[in-house]
Formats: sequence, C-alpha cells, structure tokens
Amino acid sequence: MANILLAGDSWGIGVFSGQGNTYGPTGQGIQSILEEKGHAVTNISKGGGSNGLMIDRLNGQWGNTGRCLFGLESNAKINIDFDSLDYIIFLQTDIFRERHYYGKQYPTDENTQWKILEQEFVNQLLDYDTVEQIIDTYFKKFYTELNAVGIEHDKKIIMIGGWNQLHPSIVNYSNLIPAIYSSTKLLIPELKEDCYLSDPEWFTQLDKESRFISKFGSEFKRMAIVNAEKLSLIYRNWNEVHPDINGYEKIVNKILPYFG
Repeated sequence: MANILLAGDSWGIGVFSGQGNTYGPTGQGIQSILEEKGHAVTNISKGGGSNGLMIDRLNGQWGNTGRCLFGLESNAKINIDFDSLDYIIFLQTDIFRERHYYGKQYPTDENTQWKILEQEFVNQLLDYDTVEQIIDTYFKKFYTELNAVGIEHDKKIIMIGGWNQLHPSIVNYSNLIPAIYSSTKLLIPELKEDCYLSDPEWFTQLDKESRFISKFGSEFKRMAIVNAEKLSLIYRNWNEVHPDINGYEKIVNKILPYFG
C-alpha cells in the first residue's frame, strides 16, 4: 500500500453528475479507484482551482498569497506529512485559472458561476509579444516552482495533463514525471490537438478585448478553433467536462506503472 497525495482541480475530485443545484461530485474518481486498490490518498484538489493554488497548498499556504483569486480556504487547510508520502500525483489544469473569479456573464443573469478574468491580468497580457510567449513564460515559472516542491521534499511528482495538456518543457525538470501528456487524447483518441487554455469563458471574454485581439488575433483565433473542437468532442463523449469512472480508471491504469 502506498501513501499518495492527489492535487488538481475538479478532475482531482472525480466524476460529477446532476444538473443545476443537484450538480456535484459523486464520490468516484482517481481517489476512490486508488483506495479500492488499497492505497491511502490525501486529496487537496479544488473544483475550479488552478495550478498555482495547488502549489500554494503544497507549500502549506491555504490563504491569500497574492497568487490566486479563487480557492482561498484557510479554514479548510490539510496538513501534509511529506515524510509519510510515497507519491504525489498532480493533475494540470488551465493556465489562466490563477487570475479568475466567478460572477455573472450578463448583469441580468441569476447564475453567478461564470468565470471572469481579472481585468488587470488581461491588461498585463499585452506586455508579451506573442501568445506563445505567454504560454512558455507561464510554464517556466509553474514547472520551476512545482519542481522545487519535489526537490525540497525529495519526492517525484507524477504529472497528468488533465483539463490541459502538459507542456513539452516538462522534460527539463528532474522531479516532474510526465505520465500522461493529455488525458483527453488518451480518452478520446480522435482528438487531434489538445491545448493550454480550455475554459471557454476566456475566449468569450478576450474576443471582446480590442487591444488583445489587435495584437494576438491570428494566434488566438487558431487557439479558439482548437479549443472549440476539443470541447465539442468532450461534450459528445462525456456529456459534460469530466470523464466518467471508466475514464478515470484508464488514467489510473496509465499511472500505476510509475509506482515503484
């Protein structure tokens, strides 16, 4: 039996079902599958959470560090005993999640679960020359910080491309083990291309930012097409944005060989 820490967004929580007020996790997922196999799992995942939020939590920081706008839960802190851990599993998510909050898409909406990017963050994107540069810069910082957690605690971190695919530069980080580059490609083989921005709200919002479109329009248009194709296949195969239990079982089967 292994002691495992699971970190991610809602993919780390698992299967979701229901509609409207009844929508929520079923209790099945990577954690339940591993526990059925006799492993002990500590789960610090957060629905809607970001990669940066998970790094904060791995560093014992569950409050406001200035990194994230969403998922700050000091009263929900789980103390991690790294000495007792055998493995850390990290499900990577969308790269813009750190600077989003929830609100209304339109002023008359009753639903307040629309993801909105902080305007200051959107403005700062204009400091870059290309969208590719935005992506590369993000992953250099993210992987460097996550790798440092692994080095500090002498743990290998098993990486899974969940809601977003892993970046090729991950091979440069000794404590990050790329087990699944794209879970969506694994589970939906007809998907030709995965991406780093998957939340559809970003495309709706940024399409209305004239300066952003003026500078990054051609790159962003292609990304929007790729993401639309990805979401279409996801909705067609899963009927929502999370795999079913069979999908999570395929993910677990891919990472089991990385357990010594």
